[in-house]
Amino acid sequence: MQTSTSEYDRATLMFPSSDPSIRMTLNAILLAFRSWAMSSLSVQFYASVFGVIITSGHLIVLTRKAMRTSSIVPIMMGIAIGDLLAMIATIVADGFMFGVEGTDCTPPVPILSFRIFWLFIVLRDMSRRSSTWLGVILALFRFIMVKFAARPEIYSVSRVNFGFKAVIWSFAVSAVFSMAYYFRYDVIEEGTWRPMQNCTNIPLDTQRPIVTQKPSALFTINNGLFGKTYMFVNGICSKILPCLLLPLLTILLISVLRQADVERKLTNVGPRKATERTTGLVIFMTVTFFIVELPLGLSLVGQVAYTDLGYLQLTTYVQLVVNSVFVLNATIHCLICFLMSSGYRTTVVKMLPCLEKDVMMVQA
Repeated sequence: MQTSTSEYDRATLMFPSSDPSIRMTLNAILLAFRSWAMSSLSVQFYASVFGVIITSGHLIVLTRKAMRTSSIVPIMMGIAIGDLLAMIATIVADGFMFGVEGTDCTPPVPILSFRIFWLFIVLRDMSRRSSTWLGVILALFRFIMVKFAARPEIYSVSRVNFGFKAVIWSFAVSAVFSMAYYFRYDVIEEGTWRPMQNCTNIPLDTQRPIVTQKPSALFTINNGLFGKTYMFVNGICSKILPCLLLPLLTILLISVLRQADVERKLTNVGPRKATERTTGLVIFMTVTFFIVELPLGLSLVGQVAYTDLGYLQLTTYVQLVVNSVFVLNATIHCLICFLMSSGYRTTVVKMLPCLEKDVMMVQA
């Protein structure tokens, strides 16, 4: 009975504004996501280490002169840079979380490390947002190139410089959102850590501050008006809106491809495999961005209406779980490019001649 009472007290603390009849259910959901999130830390940490290596090579291939043929490639480079920065930030953040609370004989991390950790969280936030919007721009540009290929004015959209401008603007706008996100929490000291009496690896008179975060005055003033507004706008602009545009652009791309295929059959023109594969690459990336970012968008917008501590923690755990999917998705971008882009394969062959026979088999 004591355990049941303790669990109900915790559920009441986490979800005080919810109906008493569902608090235990909400708390169970929170604990389940917490378990999944903690388990996902190791997965995303090691996947990010592997992903950094793979994505670095992927970025090197994309920067080769032979690859700079249209605005699509600079956007792919921007996505790769965003993926790389996000995975580096994940490695730092997850490594920090493994030791943030300390143990009986190991002190918690100092306040400087906590501030560095938060900077990398903000960096990941900026990189993820940039990559998502570059996915939208990638699909939009591809749709325009296929739909209006015969129009001379479309040439400017397909130029490499146009793609670089899109990447710069995407990161610049995302940085503005992330600068506001940086001030969401204050880093504070909430107590003093001391080693247990049985510790032999550290002097028993050692004292270290226990550091944590709390919502900042900026995000809580006037009943959290600024914070709620920011979370709503950020959730809509960074997650929900891209996730609405991505499937729409994907449907439009598929429709344009089918129309172009019908026209080629009527004019007895052979299939344009390169165009279809490039468009297939774009469609794959837009679909995966949709799957990864939609849950985050819903959780961010939900924080406007649900401000209990339990909902805030649930959002954090959802982000950790989804981040594992993001890392795995980002890691295979280079493989998808290799399978679906003949120009990419040719560039890799020139860099690694030992792959020539294997690539010839893929192209066949």
